[in-house]
Amino acid sequence: MTLLWVGIGVLTLIAVVIVFWPLLKSRHEQPVAEETAADRTAQNVDIFRERLAELEKELDAGTLTENAFIELKTELEKNLLIDADENRRVAPVLRVGQSQLVTITLIALLVPTFSFGLYAYLGRADDVARKMAMDVWQQAPGQSDISIEEAIAQLEDELDKRPENAEGWYLLATTRMNMSQFTAAVDAFNQSLTYLPEGAVEFPMVMGQLAQAMFFANQGEMTDEVMAQVEATLRLDPNELTALGLLGIAAFEAEDYQAAIRHWEQALQAADGQSAESLQTGIARARAQLEAQGVIMEEVVAGPGVRLQLDLADALMTEVRGDQWVFVYARAPGERMPITVERLQVSQLPADIFLSAANSMVEGISLADFENVDIVARISVSGMAEQQPGDFKGELSNVKVTDGDESIRLIISERVE
Repeated sequence: MTLLWVGIGVLTLIAVVIVFWPLLKSRHEQPVAEETAADRTAQNVDIFRERLAELEKELDAGTLTENAFIELKTELEKNLLIDADENRRVAPVLRVGQSQLVTITLIALLVPTFSFGLYAYLGRADDVARKMAMDVWQQAPGQSDISIEEAIAQLEDELDKRPENAEGWYLLATTRMNMSQFTAAVDAFNQSLTYLPEGAVEFPMVMGQLAQAMFFANQGEMTDEVMAQVEATLRLDPNELTALGLLGIAAFEAEDYQAAIRHWEQALQAADGQSAESLQTGIARARAQLEAQGVIMEEVVAGPGVRLQLDLADALMTEVRGDQWVFVYARAPGERMPITVERLQVSQLPADIFLSAANSMVEGISLADFENVDIVARISVSGMAEQQPGDFKGELSNVKVTDGDESIRLIISERVE
C-alpha cells in the first residue's frame, strides 16, 4: 500500500506543477488585444440590432412569417454569442496578483489533503490490500511464514468484515475442499454464489463445484438434493464439467455404463490436464464393464442425429471475440426447451458438429425420438446460456434427424434484438 500512496503523491505534485506553471508565467505577460476585442464585440452588437430591426419591419409588412422571424432571430442571437465567445478566446486576460496567488496556493495544498482524506474514507484501499494478499497466497502457497490454518483464519476475518467478497469465499471453499472439509466447503460455495452475479461467466462453474462439495459431504451419495443442484447447474451450462462428471458417477454406480460413457464423453470436450485423464480412465472402466457383459462396443453409439457445418458471417467478424461461447441447440419444432446442446468458442469456427443423444440435456430424451428438429446456433455476448439482446444467432427449421453422413450448413448472421 506504501507504493499506492507514493504514486498518488507524485501524481498530485505533477498536477500542482501543471496548474501553477501557466499562472506564474502569466504574471510576466500583458494582454494586448483587450481593447480590440471590446471594439469588435460592440460592432457585432450594432450589426445584430440593425439586422433585427430589418426583420421586424419585414414581419410587420407581412413579407415574413412568425415562424421564419423566430428562426432568423434565433440564428442572429446564436451568431452573436459565437462571435463574443471567439473574441474572449482571442484576447484572454489573466492577471494574478499577490493575494490571488496566495489563495490559489492554499487551494492547491488543500485539494490533495482533502482528496487523501476522502479516499481513506470512501476508497477501496482495503480491497486492494486484500486482493494483493490473496494473490500472494495463491501464487506462493507454502512459501509464507504463516501456516495454512493461520492464513484461513485471516481470510475468514476479512470475510467477516466484507462478506460481499465472492472471490474470497470461492478461495476459502476450494481450500476447504483440498483439506477434505466438505461441509465447510459447501457453506463457503453457497456464500460465494450469494454475492456472485448470476450473469457472471463463472457462476455455472461455482454451481457445479457446489454440487461436488455436496456429493462428498454426503459420503459420495447422489442424494436428491445433490441431483437437484446438478440439474440446476446444467440448466445454466449444459456442458459444465463438474456436473457432467457427477452424472457419470451416478450412472456408473447404477450400472448404466452407456449413460456414464455419454456424460463423461460430453464432459471430456471441455476438460484438460488431470481432469481429462480422470474422465478417460472412467470411460475406459465403463467400456470394460460393458465388454464383461457381452455388449459389443459398436452398439454403444450416439444414434441418429444432425450434422452441421457451422460458420460465422463475414459481416460479424469484427463484432465478436474469439473467447465468446457458441451454444448450438436442437429442439422440437415450435418448442423452446432444447433436446440437445453443444458448446464451443467463436475461435473454433468454422466447425463440423454432430448433435446426437450424446448431447442430450434431459435423461431419457434424445434426438432419436424425433424425425425433425429446429436448430439454433447462438453466440452469447454475455456468456449466459439464456438468450440475451445483443447476442448473434442463426436458425434452421424442420431439419431431418438421420443416420446418414450428409451435413447441412448453418451461418450465424443475425443480431438478437
